[in-house]
Amino acid sequence: MTVLTDSRGVPQLVEQPSDIAFVESAIVQLVSMKLDHERCRRSFRSAPPVAVQLMLAVDLLSSMERPAALRAASIHASLVETDPVEPRTRAMLSAIGSWAAGDLVAARNGFQGIVDTYPGDAVSIYTVHMLDFYLGDAPHMPAPTAKAIEVFAADDPVIGYLNGLHAFALEENGQITAAIERCRIALAHNPDDIYAMHAMVHCLYETGRHDEGARYIREYMRGRDSSTPMRIHIWWHYALFELYADNFQEVLACYRVGIRRKTSLRSAEDLDAVTLLWRLALVRPSLDLSAYWRSLYQDWEPYLEESWYLFNDFHAYITYCQVGEYGRADSLMEAVRARGEAMSEEMTDIFLGFRSFTTGDYEDAATRLARSFHHAFPMGGSNAQRDVIELTAIEAALRCQNHEVARHIRDFGRIFRHQSPVVQEYENRLAALRTSENHTQGVLK
Repeated sequence: MTVLTDSRGVPQLVEQPSDIAFVESAIVQLVSMKLDHERCRRSFRSAPPVAVQLMLAVDLLSSMERPAALRAASIHASLVETDPVEPRTRAMLSAIGSWAAGDLVAARNGFQGIVDTYPGDAVSIYTVHMLDFYLGDAPHMPAPTAKAIEVFAADDPVIGYLNGLHAFALEENGQITAAIERCRIALAHNPDDIYAMHAMVHCLYETGRHDEGARYIREYMRGRDSSTPMRIHIWWHYALFELYADNFQEVLACYRVGIRRKTSLRSAEDLDAVTLLWRLALVRPSLDLSAYWRSLYQDWEPYLEESWYLFNDFHAYITYCQVGEYGRADSLMEAVRARGEAMSEEMTDIFLGFRSFTTGDYEDAATRLARSFHHAFPMGGSNAQRDVIELTAIEAALRCQNHEVARHIRDFGRIFRHQSPVVQEYENRLAALRTSENHTQGVLK
């Protein structure tokens, strides 16, 4: 093995000098979310060079699925056995090892240390961004990509993708105008940059532009096939826009065709199916979705043995509760605690609040969720994804006729910032509850 410096001044451990061109290409693929694992393996007689294997491990871990994490751990173990002496490779292996063991904070800090030493390390910059997202640490997201954009050359093949990463970081921190500008820059470099497109979708959601968002997604996804990165998640966004517009038949059609047709049978792409179906059940309780839930449960049933990441755990938990598998839900909570992950009081409230909602104890659900929905970020996910907690909280408050809690969520939450048919319906129910409450007080006097 030999150490060669790539075009950004980053040392890469390869078998021979000709490998560096493949490494450079793989870096762009990783950052654009298009790393082809099969091609990486087929392109070499034996194993890919160490530099490429490190990227494969990072990409596997980025799925946040336990089976993929185990494959990454296998790559990590085989590379550790070679005992590489090159400092960056050793640092990468340490950070990857932490991630594979479920310690996302140590992994994030490890990759940040690599960036501090090698500011041109696109792989580590990308990884820090993803880990900040998985940790729900939005405040730390903008700085690494902002600094990278200043460091990288204007014609670097990854500069557009870095702008896309930065756009999403800005959006999650409420800097929508700046985020939109970064999206435009990114898409001007690479019109098929799915992450930049996704950031633009979030900006449209955050500004209440539901019709525009639905059109934007339809136009972008036209002609794209099942290999499109983030395909199911993008269709989830489309369904969310249609949900708020009160187009429920379109939501169901999107659920069946766009979201439940997965890339692979066992996949965390089911995350989006869970919260879309849950939202639909909230705003249209008259719909009989039981068959959809039972089908979804079949895919989530084995997850109890794959518990690894809190955000995924949450989706499995509410699926179990929704179909009445409370013993399995309780076992999942025990598994989360057993792996050493502390369930804060707020996070426990969120899990148990959803459980109470499915049992019809709306008072308990409203109380738990109303006091904790502002503290949901440690579970990971985006602001838009975590909105399901707030939506469930106000629905629970309205069902148990707790006007005070419902008004609190109305005044301090996110979903009432912009008008839509569904939001207006909640406004009407809240107004009716207040009128009823005032009338009752008047009679008692």
